[in-house]
Amino acid sequence: MISRVVGADGWANFSAGQSIGILGMVGVLFGWGVVGPVRVARTSSVQERAVILHESIRSRLVTSVIAVPAAALATFVISGPSYRLESVAVAVAMTIGGFTPAWFCIGQGNPRALMLFDALPKLAASAISLPVVGLTGQVLWYPILLLAFSVPAFATHARITAHGGMRGDVRSRGLLTVLRTLVPTAAIDATGNAYGSTAIPIATAGLNAAEASSFASADRTYRIAVMAVIAFGNAFQAWVLDPAASDRHRRHRLAIVSHVALGLLGGLAIGLLGPWATGLLFGASVAAAPLPSALFGVAFFFLSATTPLIRNVLIPAHRYRLVFAATLAAAIVGIVTMVTGSTLGSAGLVALGVAASEATAFAVLLIPAVRSLRLARRDDVTPPAEQPS
Repeated sequence: MISRVVGADGWANFSAGQSIGILGMVGVLFGWGVVGPVRVARTSSVQERAVILHESIRSRLVTSVIAVPAAALATFVISGPSYRLESVAVAVAMTIGGFTPAWFCIGQGNPRALMLFDALPKLAASAISLPVVGLTGQVLWYPILLLAFSVPAFATHARITAHGGMRGDVRSRGLLTVLRTLVPTAAIDATGNAYGSTAIPIATAGLNAAEASSFASADRTYRIAVMAVIAFGNAFQAWVLDPAASDRHRRHRLAIVSHVALGLLGGLAIGLLGPWATGLLFGASVAAAPLPSALFGVAFFFLSATTPLIRNVLIPAHRYRLVFAATLAAAIVGIVTMVTGSTLGSAGLVALGVAASEATAFAVLLIPAVRSLRLARRDDVTPPAEQPS
């Protein structure tokens, strides 16, 4: 609906606002989306989980002071004059989405709370804004409704999960200590999203409006498809990392095979059906071109295949430096390629940067992840040494 209201001139700007909003959200989370689910999954005490959420809320209040205005300013600078205010507004709304309790619910293995406090508010905002935007032609309603539904849900979850009574006698760490311990995972998350969410802003800065909007549609299809990878990752993480599991290696194997299969099917669907689907969903004037769609399909495969290696194997094994090195290498390869493509006015080269970045991360992490799995399996099957009497 929004793509048809704003047209080819505004679609790239609005999509750039959404992408910058994702980067802003990562800034607010400051690593909680990576390390938070692992900490919650490995904790069985209600009091300790309440303290984890309490620490995250305090740290995110601090990071939001920087992330929200930064996202607004970046969107204002990147966007053209068409629907600039609306683009800034959606960037701000999505940045504030960094207060989501989704990562906490994932660590709990609690899909009901995830639906109630994260998914339903977003669905409600979309369902109501759909006819409102269509009837009024005012795109600003979408970010307004997104905030109106999401913020109360976030606050309600925090109130019932992390209030003082729930924390009991367990003491929260100091704010500076929390932020300092989050720096490694925040760096990983920020670096990964530097190449994952900057494609549209980079394309918008260098391509003409029509090409940038067509590229935005291809990227949007990819981002929608990535929700399936996130859903798989969320569904498997608490189950694979369950401390009581006796068949952990089999669970790892099932998660990896499932992600690879999803990557193959999803990548083919994006590459083959992307131009047709974007023309149907977003309008023929902003339909994706075949080459960027095919390259986003390649990126989807590598992203899906890499996800369980990071979330279920390397991060729980505290291989933060390795994951950061992989994401840094991916960011360098991806951003250099994307900026080159934008400078040359080539949407295909920008999309190649996205695919190359995901392929680089996979190539760097595959062998260390396999080694970690083998070591973990050996430890599982090796009986403990007999203690002297």
